[in-house]
Amino acid sequence: MKKQTLILIFAILLASCNSLAGNTQSPSPSVTPPPSTAVSSTPTLSSVTETTWKTYANAQAGFSIQYPSNWQEEDLPDEAGGQRHHIVLKGPEGAVELQWGTGFGGACPEGYQQIAVAKGTLPACHTQREDGTELWSLAGEPLGNIGFGGFVYTNDTTEKSRAVVLQVVSTLSFP
Repeated sequence: MKKQTLILIFAILLASCNSLAGNTQSPSPSVTPPPSTAVSSTPTLSSVTETTWKTYANAQAGFSIQYPSNWQEEDLPDEAGGQRHHIVLKGPEGAVELQWGTGFGGACPEGYQQIAVAKGTLPACHTQREDGTELWSLAGEPLGNIGFGGFVYTNDTTEKSRAVVLQVVSTLSFP
């Protein structure tokens, strides 16, 4: 358990340092109707092959996030009678699923920890599944009059996958 905690702290520090060093200017949400995708060139972790990154920007909810160009963007069906919306960004290493709208809540038995995003941190509930893959559940955060939350997870147990998904979530930006 201590080793996992130390590895998580190291990965978060690595992701936040890389985010701070490479992102002196945070991505700004698109002013066109959401969602929009634009290609940008953002530095990646040294363990990740140099690649271009895309930006998902949602002007309606007021957030943006960057992800590797080999990842796919997928809109998921609305929930709660159309009051909760979803987008998932996924690649070979894992995925980041973001949700906004109403109806957020829940508890974290192990307690929340902070996960680095573009400008600060968000509370996240970290768990390790039986197969060794990891899941971070982002606690619901208010964005004006709507809630915001999400999930970040790895598809395997490699350090590269962990580093990539944490790098992606570290680019999450709110105006």
